[in-house]
Amino acid sequence: MAQEADHILIGRVTGVDMIDGNGKPVEDREARTGPGRENIIRILITVDEVLVTNASDVPSVIRVPLASHLHYSLGQISEVYEGDTLVRLVLLQGEDLTGIKPGVFLRSLSDKDEALRIYDATH
Repeated sequence: MAQEADHILIGRVTGVDMIDGNGKPVEDREARTGPGRENIIRILITVDEVLVTNASDVPSVIRVPLASHLHYSLGQISEVYEGDTLVRLVLLQGEDLTGIKPGVFLRSLSDKDEALRIYDATH
């Protein structure tokens, strides 16, 4: 993932939200994503440190969308991250700061040195 990363950050998950196809917030914890649905679940990440980026500005809180073709409910994903305080390595790509692989963009902070080594060797 470090080979494909445009941004390597250190951050914490601080929430989960959902928007509909028009960008309006969805509050119903039973609301789902998946084929034929336009809802998008986003993981809210508070950025503690920017290690690498090609962006002119990285917001202090970013909203990373999960793959909308996967079948999840807002409540299901919210429960996964509820009370989660782990500081993690965050690997993202593109101008819109998206996950490199659907739902796979958070790594253990212990992977930091290896991720930076791989990034430096491939960029």
